[in-house]
Amino acid sequence: MLRIHHLPACLLLTFAAGACAQDYPVKLVRMIVPFPAGGSTDVLARMVSQKLGETYRQNFFVDNRPGATGTIAAAFVAQSAPDGHTLIMHSSSSYTAGFLYRKLSYDAGRAFTPVIRGTLSGLYIVSSATLPVRNVKELVALAKQRPNELTFATVGRGSAAHMAAELFTSVAGMKTVAVHFKGAAPSLIALAGGEVGFTVLNMMDPQPFVKQGKLRSMAVTSAKRSPALPDVPTLIESGIPVEASLWMGLFAPAGTPAAIVQKLNADITRYLGEPQTNSWLLNNMGGEFAPHTPQQFAEFLAADASLWQKIIKQVGLQLD
Repeated sequence: MLRIHHLPACLLLTFAAGACAQDYPVKLVRMIVPFPAGGSTDVLARMVSQKLGETYRQNFFVDNRPGATGTIAAAFVAQSAPDGHTLIMHSSSSYTAGFLYRKLSYDAGRAFTPVIRGTLSGLYIVSSATLPVRNVKELVALAKQRPNELTFATVGRGSAAHMAAELFTSVAGMKTVAVHFKGAAPSLIALAGGEVGFTVLNMMDPQPFVKQGKLRSMAVTSAKRSPALPDVPTLIESGIPVEASLWMGLFAPAGTPAAIVQKLNADITRYLGEPQTNSWLLNNMGGEFAPHTPQQFAEFLAADASLWQKIIKQVGLQLD
């Protein structure tokens, strides 16, 4: 009897969830970006927002909330209503930052529902042209000859690029010194000027300097060579067993109905899967998109977060 009495309620909840997804969105949707306007994460958010706005005939508004490696924006979204009308376009750096800070108002591993991973790429290791090295083997040898003298630039303490550089130097047995900058532009200028020895960055950021001969390609951190940089070897090919990925992806607050998450995933997949969009992402961001479910994205995140947490512990990195 208990089962019979509860069956209508269960059916009502199922129908309500379906109706919720069918009607979604019913008002303006805010897509929060944890970085200033103009960066890769912001560009992807604006592309997706524009397409979703056209598809749903509802306004999608990109809201840039930079600061504290993305944790200010993340805290705002974590406390928002789980109804699909507040979303966040995270990157590896802003998502992983939740594991770096000791005092946060949200639980980094539980505060968000993964929707879709927009792009996936490796990172790019480049050296200053003033450094007497032409490949990873020579870079490692030079660092070992001059322990604690060779410097590397980062785009910010605690960023994914910073941690990937720490992983690379640790596995390679290099003793180097990190020099932290606020973003890619100042770090590249310092590198091109010979103020620092090498850096690890987003795939496409160093390319103008490489083409000008001011920087030299060393390797990419992906498992295989990138179609965007087919002539650049991987770290694994270079004898260093290191693999690190950089990604950008969309999230909703934890508790957002699965039907809404699935709807967003399906519609964004259709857009990012278009050959023209896919090609643009690769050639302009160095990132690749492959269709996947929210559950598959969640499984990827669990493994990725585990890797970065190991690096954080190994390096002893903690932010306040």
